[in-house]
Amino acid sequence: MIYNPLLATNAIAASAATLYRKNTVDNSGVYLINAPQTAIVESKNTLFDIITAECPSLADPNKAHFVPAPLLPTADFQTCYNAIRERFGKLKIVKYERELITTEDGGTIGLDWSPPFTQMPEDDRPIVVLSHGLSGGSQETYIQTAIKTLTSAPYNFRTVVVNFRGCAGVKLTTHVLYNAGTTSDYDIAVKYIKGRFPQSKLVAIGYSLGANLITKYVGEQGKACPLKAAISVGNPYDLAASSNAIEQPTLRSKYVYSPAILEGLMQLYQRHSKMVATGPVKLDAEAIAKIKTISEYNELITSRIFGYKNSTDYFQQNSCAQFMPNISIPFLAITALDDPLCPESYIPRKIFRSNPHLVLALTMYGGHLGYHESLSQSWLPRPIAEFCSAIFNHTTA
Repeated sequence: MIYNPLLATNAIAASAATLYRKNTVDNSGVYLINAPQTAIVESKNTLFDIITAECPSLADPNKAHFVPAPLLPTADFQTCYNAIRERFGKLKIVKYERELITTEDGGTIGLDWSPPFTQMPEDDRPIVVLSHGLSGGSQETYIQTAIKTLTSAPYNFRTVVVNFRGCAGVKLTTHVLYNAGTTSDYDIAVKYIKGRFPQSKLVAIGYSLGANLITKYVGEQGKACPLKAAISVGNPYDLAASSNAIEQPTLRSKYVYSPAILEGLMQLYQRHSKMVATGPVKLDAEAIAKIKTISEYNELITSRIFGYKNSTDYFQQNSCAQFMPNISIPFLAITALDDPLCPESYIPRKIFRSNPHLVLALTMYGGHLGYHESLSQSWLPRPIAEFCSAIFNHTTA
């Protein structure tokens, strides 16, 4: 038999791909981390027992698996696919009805209700409140795919997306934007929703920066929290560590993540720069025009607008991990160990093991807000909807 280098190379590559895929499948389970005895929910069942009984995507050995799509095998592919989909065609799988609410200082928050009230008239059904990531909004793929599942049978929940100041087409009406820790605005939104639907139970979901924000909020509220539960997805936990991870001197950080995230931030600022300029703080326009990194953005814009000493001070005051010991409602965190924007070493495992209200669902794969099982289907909506349903089943208004 004549040796053919091309055939040999193809055979080796095929074997390697097969082994890689098998290893991926073998390590696709969901690993739960929680206190030895989790808290008792209103129904007198423990949080862990509720998840075990009613959240098969998290706890059933036969169903608690996430296997990346064959065409999206790595964290980078998983992470970037959302942006790729949006770049080549905006996802429009849900319909919204927008409502604007005003804060005490004249700021504007956009609430996008789905389904619209013409399709789902006001009633007392449970409501899921979703919060977007950095410079995002209700148009994001991960938001829409979750809403599609949550509002469909067998769940049929009402959902509402909290679009923060200046995001998703919401007009900036004061000089203040939003940041990873502006829980005062979130509190206004939650209280408004609860006031409009006083008999409806609320569960919150936050993604990425929104995950940090709602985690901080739930911790600040403690036992007074008006939410029945909260879900954190792709949480950075430590803002400084996440920022450093994004700006590592690697090819993917230098040419993919850092410029993409910075572009979103700069577009948000430039869109509202005239209104920001009406505030008492005078920003250095010349220095801002030369911004090259996310750290510089937070140093020159975020920290100055909100009165922090510098970006370090901003990160320290708003990183959510320090607020987690005070969380007193059922709290689920979904985190991928290969998330390129949220370093594994900063996942606060000790807090998850000590606070009985917390459960951490770890997956080996998923990237940052990826979790694509195929090019058209995400794994995330399933555990999210199951957990929401379980909490609603075991709590009262």
